[in-house]
Amino acid sequence: MMLLFIITITLCPVNASAHTDNSEGYSNITLDRDKLNVELYIDYFELGRLIDFEVNPGSSKDQLTKALEDKQDAVTEYLASHFQLFTDGAKSEGMIKATEVVKRTNRDYAKITLEFPRPAKEKSIQIQYSVFFDDNDPMHRNIATYNLDKVKGQFVFHGGERELQIGKETIIGQIIRFIQLGFHHIMIGYDHILFVIALLLGTRRFSDILKIITVFTLAHSITLGLTALKLINLPSEIIEPLIALSIAFVALEHFFGFSTKLRFAVVFGFGLIHGVGFAGALQLSNDVTWRSLLSILSFNVGVEVGQALIIMLLFPILLYIRRFKWSTVVYGSATAGIFGMGLFWYFERFLA
Repeated sequence: MMLLFIITITLCPVNASAHTDNSEGYSNITLDRDKLNVELYIDYFELGRLIDFEVNPGSSKDQLTKALEDKQDAVTEYLASHFQLFTDGAKSEGMIKATEVVKRTNRDYAKITLEFPRPAKEKSIQIQYSVFFDDNDPMHRNIATYNLDKVKGQFVFHGGERELQIGKETIIGQIIRFIQLGFHHIMIGYDHILFVIALLLGTRRFSDILKIITVFTLAHSITLGLTALKLINLPSEIIEPLIALSIAFVALEHFFGFSTKLRFAVVFGFGLIHGVGFAGALQLSNDVTWRSLLSILSFNVGVEVGQALIIMLLFPILLYIRRFKWSTVVYGSATAGIFGMGLFWYFERFLA
């Protein structure tokens, strides 16, 4: 048990960004007078594994943009078989209208605007999405937001859900998909996991951890919702270093105990920061609708389920270890390791 715990602490990926370790994509699907438009955001360098853009991470935005433009034919060929739109079962031929490179959550994304003929109102629309699933990243996710006349909603494409029937989505299906997304999001968020473990290390009773996690949950739920709805917009260049710094601070506080009286205030403040980081996985429309609120709520439930699982697995182990004299060595080593990782991520993200 002890060995497993130490391995879990020390083998977390060194370069983990906040909650974005697998490639994530976003899609906005809208109608205008005579066209159906799709804004497709996919990880630039993940796409670069399949199409050689002949540029490296760290290249200027102009270089990345030019490389994307130069390889537009190859991108068109790839998307023709991996992003397909059907109207009443008949394939609709689209074309790339524009390309550019945008930065999201400290990653470069290829923004590809696709244009399809506008379907008639009585026609059904089906989208088949298989970007990266079979050839590059089976854990890839794409969050699609659609607004087609009076039909609005959100959908999550992943390896097991590759087909969207617009207008035929059920509420239960949407809830389940966004709960799964929230759970997946926290499970790949190594920095958040370390933050929760740091809180556990400084707690001796289950009632105490329940209070602390409740405060943390309340805080990150507030900023997650506000950020996902675009009511606040804090740049990831600021948030991600602060998330890393929060890990180092809580580990240091556990060791010295200099903010015991302000513990709940500190956890609440850091929870607000982590909530903005969580929202990086949600890029919904600007419209505040009951469906967008449902997506945010379901996503947050998934996050809480993942968080509860971490606590239920680790807290009993930590209580068991406390029974032995050598527990101080384990706790001290774990605290030092978490502090080191937090500090390393802070400078890595601050200087990026």
